[in-house]
Amino acid sequence: MPEKYEKKPIYEFCLIRKTMVRLETIHSAVSMPDGAQAEMKLMPVDCNRASDCKREGISCIVYDPNGADPCPEAWGE
Repeated sequence: MPEKYEKKPIYEFCLIRKTMVRLETIHSAVSMPDGAQAEMKLMPVDCNRASDCKREGISCIVYDPNGADPCPEAWGE
């Protein structure tokens, strides 16, 4: 079952900022023995508004089925 990981940008709507944000996410692609393929978005690892979030002290709530914080680097301290 070959599996590969890569970073891909996606765009999500930020509910607090009422704007689109660009998230850098880790994606996984899996190929099954029967030829079926699946791709999953695992987690956001960076956001183009992360420095703004940190400076303003707010967390940008993004419409994400996993409820993941799009600015994880802003809160790493």
